[in-house]
Amino acid sequence: MRVTISILAAAVALSACGQSEVKAPDSIGRMEKAEVEAIVREYLLREPEMLYEMQSAYQVKESLQQALKAEGAWDKLISSSQNDPIIGRKDAPITIIEFSDYECSVCKRALPWVIAQVDDRRGDVRLIVKESAWKEPTSEPAARAALAARKQGKYREMHIALMKAPFGAHTPEHIEGMARSIGLDLPRFKADMISQEVTSQIAKYGEEYEIAGIQGTPSFLVNGTFVGGFDQAGLESLLEAKRAELKEKE
Repeated sequence: MRVTISILAAAVALSACGQSEVKAPDSIGRMEKAEVEAIVREYLLREPEMLYEMQSAYQVKESLQQALKAEGAWDKLISSSQNDPIIGRKDAPITIIEFSDYECSVCKRALPWVIAQVDDRRGDVRLIVKESAWKEPTSEPAARAALAARKQGKYREMHIALMKAPFGAHTPEHIEGMARSIGLDLPRFKADMISQEVTSQIAKYGEEYEIAGIQGTPSFLVNGTFVGGFDQAGLESLLEAKRAELKEKE
């Protein structure tokens, strides 16, 4: 049993580190590699819950690392947000940064909740959107359309229209139709979509996703605290906690 446990521990360490970091040894002590693999295989077949525990531990570690990296980037993300689209009061005491993609089904599902926080009668929440332009081929045209609409003061309207559209609907014709429906100057809109300013903004978002270590959309930072995915209950609890913190400082 002692040999089995030590071998299994070695196998767990190897799996946690990843194949690119650690190379499996050809033998452990006097045992050949094939014998080690047979023992580990037999143990895992007999105790399959160990695989779940290993995976769960790894996922928790990954989530913690993601949160630490994103939260460590908060100040930089805020300081580089002067030209980012904002929905809500610009001086609101609570800032939600949302990393989102117009071809992300969960982002679409989160939209009503996100907008409801901004429109809350307390007026204490503002939303800064960090556009993703890489999830699908139509993600970038959609992100460009939103940023171009912002040039005419219609970011919120375009953002909502793009999020409400079905997956894969962001063709040039569909985007033009949305621009027309919200009252944009079409020639100016089309020029702004391909402008250097919008291109630079898209590139900046790519850098910020890397800086924050964002691995999926939607991802949120609420006054510096990270929430990966759309956990509505968790986000609402976090907002109340942030409000309580602000009240204590008054």
